[in-house]
Amino acid sequence: MSIWVLLIIVLAALAFLTHPSLNRKKVLRWQGQQFAHRGLHDPEKGIVENTLQAFEAACKAGYGMELDLQFSKDMQVVVFHDDDLLRLAGDPRKVWDVSLEELQSLPLAGRDDARIPTFRDVLKTVNGRTPLLIELKNGPHNRQLCEALMEHLEGYPGEYLVESFNPLIVFWFRRHAPHLTRGQLVDSMPSYRPAVNGVAAFFMAGLLGNCLSRPDFVAYNANAPRFLCPHFQRFLFRTPMAAWTVRDPALAALVQKRSEMNIFEGKGVIPPKPSP
Repeated sequence: MSIWVLLIIVLAALAFLTHPSLNRKKVLRWQGQQFAHRGLHDPEKGIVENTLQAFEAACKAGYGMELDLQFSKDMQVVVFHDDDLLRLAGDPRKVWDVSLEELQSLPLAGRDDARIPTFRDVLKTVNGRTPLLIELKNGPHNRQLCEALMEHLEGYPGEYLVESFNPLIVFWFRRHAPHLTRGQLVDSMPSYRPAVNGVAAFFMAGLLGNCLSRPDFVAYNANAPRFLCPHFQRFLFRTPMAAWTVRDPALAALVQKRSEMNIFEGKGVIPPKPSP
């Protein structure tokens, strides 16, 4: 077998493994959509990320919002980004090791008015006013979290998308809720270490799990250096893309030029308010 034949076989296999969904209709509506990262939080105003105040601020400003879901110890769906409580609550425990009652007793960022909300409380607050970009965090009960999400969203009046770093979670939605617009989150290889070994890091950073999940869009780390995967998706497959987390005005302008979803954060890059 010649080196050229072998190269063609390898490239064909890579294309099969990494190509996204070929159904573009679900994603057309979302091109250029602006999402406030973890809500429109602002430390200077005392608005903490992933709180009801941050989501209310995003609604009032007319932006969609990105948020993070995981379970508490008693299997309640809460909105919180980190695996542990150390950064925002000064507590080293994992979120899934703490009950909802205790989680909500912890002030976030030293503010008594900032508490971890449940997903139901967020849905009541937003009430369909602006779109939701919902990230499901990887944890010990992924299937149950997917099922709980669908239960919570039953009858919800607003628009939403789902995404996850775990391709098996995205695969769950492909299989059980194909009508939803689903996204695969991806980062560069170093970000996955030392949580996983080198092979797993290569698998995840290279989007090789797309053969299972066939995502409708790919959400990539727009700040990662030497990161070829988004370019591969963009130029080979014309994959609909979402950029996170956009904090630089020049990057925001590039994302807008590409008509990608903009998951933004910080005063310097807050885009013009959407037209009513």
